[in-house]
Amino acid sequence: MPKRSLTAAFIAEAALRLGDRDGQAAMSMRRIAAELGCDPMAIYRHFPNREALLDAVADLALAGVTVPPPSVSWDDRVREILTSVRAEALRHPGIAAHVSARPPLGPHGLRLAAELNRALAESGLSPTGVVHAGQALIAYVAAALAMAVNAGVRDERWHRVSRALTGLPGEELPVVGSPEQFRYGLRLMINGIRAEPDRD
Repeated sequence: MPKRSLTAAFIAEAALRLGDRDGQAAMSMRRIAAELGCDPMAIYRHFPNREALLDAVADLALAGVTVPPPSVSWDDRVREILTSVRAEALRHPGIAAHVSARPPLGPHGLRLAAELNRALAESGLSPTGVVHAGQALIAYVAAALAMAVNAGVRDERWHRVSRALTGLPGEELPVVGSPEQFRYGLRLMINGIRAEPDRD
């Protein structure tokens, strides 16, 4: 990579590209510095530690999350925002696990949180209920994303669980971390918000 003046944004962009190419194992300060063609200490002039750098990369990974216009119903906006968060994070394998562990608080993360709260406020929840529902939804997406990072295939454990549940009502067991499982759980949570008695 050609050398240029380092900025926090340039470092985060380079780290995101590195993770996209080489995965989570590449997200060390040494590897990122090598990608930039600089000494690792140069990165510390912009970020106090590795976690702060990864926080910035995680926020950048959510830059492409789509937000529906206000004319869309509150529940569809919630569904589309959170589904897009999951999809965008999974597009960046080097940082998806960090997004799940530490939901971003940078400009992109705060923008999405504000949009989520704005949609929830239209659901009829009280102001306190909006905060609690928002926290619950973020926790759900973080857990679902972590499962998608660490699972998502019909492996031996999936077959063992499927055999253990043979005879129970329902169709084939969804794959842990799959889009189908995520959509189902999100639908349950949105239906719960509709039924929540904590309303103005």
